[in-house]
Amino acid sequence: MRLEAFCRFSMRYESASWQRPYGSADNSEWVGFGHGDGKVEGELEGKIFWANYPRRREDGVWTPNARGVITTIDGEQLLVSMHGQSVKEDAPGFLRAIIMRIELTTEVERYRWLNTAFLVGEGEIDENAEELWVDTFVCVNELAQGQPAIGVAPPERFRQGR
Repeated sequence: MRLEAFCRFSMRYESASWQRPYGSADNSEWVGFGHGDGKVEGELEGKIFWANYPRRREDGVWTPNARGVITTIDGEQLLVSMHGQSVKEDAPGFLRAIIMRIELTTEVERYRWLNTAFLVGEGEIDENAEELWVDTFVCVNELAQGQPAIGVAPPERFRQGR
């Protein structure tokens, strides 16, 4: 497998609520809800509006569960879904390292190849500022014998196969 850089999501919470419904100990489970906006830059350019309903496990790991919509600079729309882990870093400040799976879905013909693309991301969240960024990559299957028999062919550098 080869990772091909695709875009960067830069996002910030506009509003959020973080709850410890099952106890107040530091190692208790948390849940939350927040929403915000941001920008998308790279192969895909535009704005993102999103909402997140994450869970914080007893070991302190947050599990992002975000959904939203990207509106490209030319007015097209793609739906986005993000799932992953956010782990506190052993570093100054209140940073958490993020890894995630990203799904993009659309009816827009030139972006339809993303409906069958597997994307991953890595980034960070600054808990104090409630801002995060995620660099997104397309996973290109180099072992496949050919292109998918469904959907639209991706741009050349994102095509799977030998």
